[in-house]
Amino acid sequence: MATYRNTDTLVPTTLETMTISTARTAQEAVQRRLDDLVESGVELGAQVAAYLGDELVVHAWAGTADPATGQLVDGRTLFPVFSVGKGIVATAVHRLVERDALHYDTRLAELWPEFAAGGKDAITVAHVLEHSAGIPYFPTGLTPDDLADHDRVVSLIAGLEPAWEPGTKTGYHSLTFGYLMAEVVRRATGRAIDEVVRTELAEPLGIEDELFIVPPTDQADRLADIDAAAFVALQAQLPGGNAFQRAVGGILADSIVPRRIAPAGRSWSMDAFLPFSATMTARAGAALYGALANGGGRLLSPERVALATRIRRRDTDQIIGAPALKSLGYLHADPVSGGDETAFGFGGLGGAEAYADPQRRLGFAFTHNRLTPPTAEESAPGLAALLRESLGVDGAH
Repeated sequence: MATYRNTDTLVPTTLETMTISTARTAQEAVQRRLDDLVESGVELGAQVAAYLGDELVVHAWAGTADPATGQLVDGRTLFPVFSVGKGIVATAVHRLVERDALHYDTRLAELWPEFAAGGKDAITVAHVLEHSAGIPYFPTGLTPDDLADHDRVVSLIAGLEPAWEPGTKTGYHSLTFGYLMAEVVRRATGRAIDEVVRTELAEPLGIEDELFIVPPTDQADRLADIDAAAFVALQAQLPGGNAFQRAVGGILADSIVPRRIAPAGRSWSMDAFLPFSATMTARAGAALYGALANGGGRLLSPERVALATRIRRRDTDQIIGAPALKSLGYLHADPVSGGDETAFGFGGLGGAEAYADPQRRLGFAFTHNRLTPPTAEESAPGLAALLRESLGVDGAH
């Protein structure tokens, strides 16, 4: 199998809190670990990137983007990162709130009258962001082809009844979150969510060719093909009554992974990219969360970041079945951040990760194309821990 590793050495020029030699050490350590993960078969192709302050201090990649053609991963390879996109969409919503185009206490039914059906009139933007809206279960009866029909999906979601009184419980809205936020943004601004992410987030950060909800067709050659075999096998073993299975209406295990995000060869269809996902490079994810880790950068005010990332939920997640710390659109105390409650971000199906660590002024992202079951998602936490140790910020506060 052909593999490729990044042999460049980053040389930061303006860091005040560390030396250039420390940055080089971190780059080399992360690159070696990434090489080992690919060579051992744990990963097929992957990228890691990290910003410390305003500096890109680590940018590593290794492996194969497309085994069928032998195309190798490079720093510009685009990877589907699935629910990592939830944090990206949430950040775009915060940007709109800061610009007074939307408000956290806006009831969805104010913008979307049909949504009031079934007792959902009181659900607010904040309820959706903190996964307490009570509609985590995806509509049944949809086919994979239906998922790209945004109007059909949101019309069915509008007819659902909440599983609990909005705001009283929390439960991971795995698929409904993206459609809900996309529809709210569309009705509030008149713009599609991918356009809002591009103009409000990607362009200010200079990553408009590295961060997408729906990648344009002219970027198809940069997309990594997904190896989802291990994840599909695990999903097939889940009992039918599993809450996560109910939340996705059986579609994720049965249809999306094998038929939409893991096509044979390079037969990508652009409508496979849906509002519960995102597509990006690791550098883009690290740049976005690096900005948030440093007071919001060119995206948000420090006050907005503090408000958006204040932990609002610590109770048991009704879908996951365990306590989960949530703020307005982000998860906290994830293993990838070392369990730090002040760090925030989002992980994606199969192991992709991106997070901000304000205490260390660090933004981190890991992208890959070999999806792994949740019980085996060891690459990102290990790489992030190695990064912090190599940068000398493992115990920094």
